[in-house]
Amino acid sequence: MDAPPSTRAAVSVTPVVEAGRYGLRWGDWAFEVDPAVGGRVVAYRLGGQNLLVGPERDPGNYGSTFWTGPQSAWGWPPVAEIDHAPYAASIEGTAIVLRGPTSPLLGVSVEKRFTADQKRNAIRSEFRIRNVGSTAVVLAPWQISRVPSGGLSFFPTGDGAFAPSNLAVQQAGGITWYAFDAASVTDHQKLFADGREGWLAHVAGDALFVKRFAPVPRARQAPGEAQIEIYATPAHTYVEIEAQGSYDEIPPGETLTWEVTWLARRLPAGVTAAVGDPALADFVRTLVAADARATE
Repeated sequence: MDAPPSTRAAVSVTPVVEAGRYGLRWGDWAFEVDPAVGGRVVAYRLGGQNLLVGPERDPGNYGSTFWTGPQSAWGWPPVAEIDHAPYAASIEGTAIVLRGPTSPLLGVSVEKRFTADQKRNAIRSEFRIRNVGSTAVVLAPWQISRVPSGGLSFFPTGDGAFAPSNLAVQQAGGITWYAFDAASVTDHQKLFADGREGWLAHVAGDALFVKRFAPVPRARQAPGEAQIEIYATPAHTYVEIEAQGSYDEIPPGETLTWEVTWLARRLPAGVTAAVGDPALADFVRTLVAADARATE
């Protein structure tokens, strides 16, 4: 039997503003975004530990940002109006709302909305891509989160990896595992992969970071991209854990909306940050399932 609606109701966290940054804080969790740098998430803390890397690791590539896929539509560097140009910031109810400028190259603008649910100990990110042009555009939403190198990233294996993947991963127990090894990362290395169950996790020590999102069939993933991507830089300063949404058409004047939930927890006794540990995979699956039920 489902729980009564009153027991599932969210307990929202009131946003705060300090030194130009917008934050959400409760209990052991803290979340912070910088409107001046693309509305980028610059901190996601568990017990004071930032699960993301800061600009001291790489002055341009840090925190958690947002792009549109495929990358072949814009190349490199990332589109300024989406990735790092200033966003207009406000607080609307219990949401931090950031609105970016229009990209002349892509003909779209991006809005980011962040809220926290104290009852679930979760951050909800909602990305809205608006087509401001006169013709339809086709793209995929894409969240790129940079975590410290040295951890373990993993997700339920789907239909495999795709070209041009060159990141060495392992398969065990129906899970794809990437354990960072500095000696093996001598060039830009990346995995393009399909996943099942709609989650991607990273653990460093006993700190677990999980992204939950709607699964995307391979046929609806952006060309040259994948639902799940993991990147390791030869500078050994960070690893990117990336999720992409569905590659869809946005008619003129319309908006595509995509959601990602973040969960952070300490590993319980008996669960290790080790490749192939079934207890680790089971812990994440239990966490993801419970969070999904809480939002029904």
